[in-house]
Amino acid sequence: MRVMVCGKGGTGKTALTVLMGRILSENLKVYIVDSDESNILLPAFLGASPPKPLVEFVGGKREEEEFERMEPDIAKALSMAKEGVRLDLLPPEYVSFSPEGIGLLTIGKVREYGEGCACPFNILTRILLGNLVLREGEIVLVDTDAGVEHVGRRVEDACDSMLAVVDPTLESLEAAALLRDIASTLGKRFWVVANKVTEETEKPLMEEAARLNLKIDGAVRFDERLQISCLKREPLKADTAMADLRRIMRNLNLT
Repeated sequence: MRVMVCGKGGTGKTALTVLMGRILSENLKVYIVDSDESNILLPAFLGASPPKPLVEFVGGKREEEEFERMEPDIAKALSMAKEGVRLDLLPPEYVSFSPEGIGLLTIGKVREYGEGCACPFNILTRILLGNLVLREGEIVLVDTDAGVEHVGRRVEDACDSMLAVVDPTLESLEAAALLRDIASTLGKRFWVVANKVTEETEKPLMEEAARLNLKIDGAVRFDERLQISCLKREPLKADTAMADLRRIMRNLNLT
């Protein structure tokens, strides 16, 4: 399965992706694809060394029009096996591993002034996922860029399901409603997980979600231990968040 974790910036997509990866790694071989062109913290949160960006493996970043034209060549370069792209066959410098054995790939990052837009990174993500061959017991989680730019690059075409993360903000609920409609149009499975929920925010969050006809599939309570480990740029530690997420994933048949 290829699951895109998406939503408004700041909802906690990266943290929940890491925690979900840990839970899934108890029974499956998990790969996380870091498709967020701005956030550089995923390796630290996962406890893995930063891998070389995959964009370097295909010859470096180019203008988006050229990337689109080169899609067959890029797919061929990524395919290390006759049947398509196999993540376990990529050169080791492009895949690092957490202590739990979770594989991490990074698409690319915007790090220089005037470098240009991140569209080529979204195109590369789509090409990678669209040509991916997963073996029995393998699952890929994609930590997407904030917002909905990946929608404009049709990255969702290449995934099996979408999980939108919302927090107690109306902006995140509106973004999730848009993603829900896109998932419905594409025939993709779609879930919504509320994050950073407190006793005070749970009721108004659910009320606003209901007004948008947005089903919340589960709520992850605000976890101070998780927040502190994020602030310290260290492998994530979580108490209630981990327990809540485990229950949600079990209810969604994701474990």
